[in-house]
Amino acid sequence: MQKVAFDSDKNPDFAMTKQNRVAMNYYDETNAFYSTIWNDDIHFGLFEKEDYPQEDAPFSGREKLTAPLVRMTEAIVAPGNIIAEHHVVDVGCGFGGTVIHLAKTRGCRVSGVNLNHNQLKIAEQRAATEGVRELVDFHHGNADHHLPFKDNSIDVVTNIESACHYSNRKNFLSEVYRILKPGGRIVASDWLVANRTSDVNYNRYIRPLCESWALSDIESRSTYKELLFNAGLTVLECTNFEGKDFGNVILLESYCRSLRGLKLLGSLPLRFEQAILGCETICLAWRLEYFELGRYCAVKPF
Repeated sequence: MQKVAFDSDKNPDFAMTKQNRVAMNYYDETNAFYSTIWNDDIHFGLFEKEDYPQEDAPFSGREKLTAPLVRMTEAIVAPGNIIAEHHVVDVGCGFGGTVIHLAKTRGCRVSGVNLNHNQLKIAEQRAATEGVRELVDFHHGNADHHLPFKDNSIDVVTNIESACHYSNRKNFLSEVYRILKPGGRIVASDWLVANRTSDVNYNRYIRPLCESWALSDIESRSTYKELLFNAGLTVLECTNFEGKDFGNVILLESYCRSLRGLKLLGSLPLRFEQAILGCETICLAWRLEYFELGRYCAVKPF
């Protein structure tokens, strides 16, 4: 396994926008928060009856999320039809959860790309511990400016709950089109605003969510379809998770309750104050159905 390739900010292929720096600093401040809830997979889970959390129960995120996280990853990557001979790029790889999962379950070569140095270092350490160091490599890269791969060289791109942080999703998808082989696919999920949301409710419920989670804005399923089409990609599916993701709201609300308890005791680290606000804004928007998780699969035509 190669060491993390840390591209210089002086490299013309690594231009940084204000939003990029906001997102990078946000993760520096909240990595501990994500590790507390989601362990090493920084995305939401997909729940079945046997692991659905109970309303008003004490917080038990890490142990409750193991199976739902794997289930969510599999639901997202399944349309990619990934096999051992593929080279997969996971853009916004975080702590390396998806990279390692794909290397272990498919036996394919997987490259992770991420903006945050600290997450990449953890990802590299995890890959070594998990015994997949010969199959994976990591790159420090700015996904909405340039992906460090040759034209027509990649079989599948995965992107799980990462593009919501990008300042230029249009350019990101153009880069995806560039690096995919003809017939190659992108399989992804992202935070979305529901199509029916009015401007008033966007400002009331989605804008506070974006501010507390360090997002400039978020797409809808309709705008994603347009972005994919304009990038030259053919959309094969663009849908949501039909309510099986709602258990995440219950877990976030229970996490908020536990943090508020610590706050009353005066033992809450300052960096977790933002976590409370973030959880409250997303749970409110989610319950009112102005927010949703979406997933899509698109292919580069031959």
